Amino acid sequence: MNSGSAIFPELKPEPYQQPMESAAAVLRRLPGEIFISKQKLRQAEAVECVRLKRDSASQSLGFASRPFVLCGLPIKRPANGVLLHERRNGQFLLQVTGHPTYGLPWGQDRLVPIFLATLAVRQQRRTITFSSALEMLDTFGMQQGGSQYRRLIAAFQRIFGATIFFGSDMQLEKAAVATRGSTL
Repeated sequence: MNSGSAIFPELKPEPYQQPMESAAAVLRRLPGEIFISKQKLRQAEAVECVRLKRDSASQSLGFASRPFVLCGLPIKRPANGVLLHERRNGQFLLQVTGHPTYGLPWGQDRLVPIFLATLAVRQQRRTITFSSALEMLDTFGMQQGGSQYRRLIAAFQRIFGATIFFGSDMQLEKAAVATRGSTL
């Protein structure tokens, strides 16, 4: 017997194929006073939205490369002068060295490779071309304006100016990175 139906016998589990009710509607039917925070309610509504889109086959799918799924870029802005980010996930390692002028990619910058990979998969092309700044802002769902354009260009500079290494602990010992003035 389902534990939910044992506690609240009037709530019979519905088959997944039937239209789902909103989380708020289900919670209003529960007996007694139950406190659900606004954050938890928004979470439940987001889950409901994902399930409805999945059922109607209208999901928005995105694509990301394995390194950025297993080991992400920094979320917070790195301190001034910090040009190395290292992230581990088990035996996997992601090392990102930022460009001396543009710095390390961080925060919303991590959406750029995801969005570009998604566009490449959808267009089934390895090269993505924008005919104008306006088209690029529209494609990224950003408002039109100089500040938004500069923000997007800065993100591109940080992402494409960075040197990215992804591998396992075993590969790290074999990998040699050459920089100006160094000898191998």
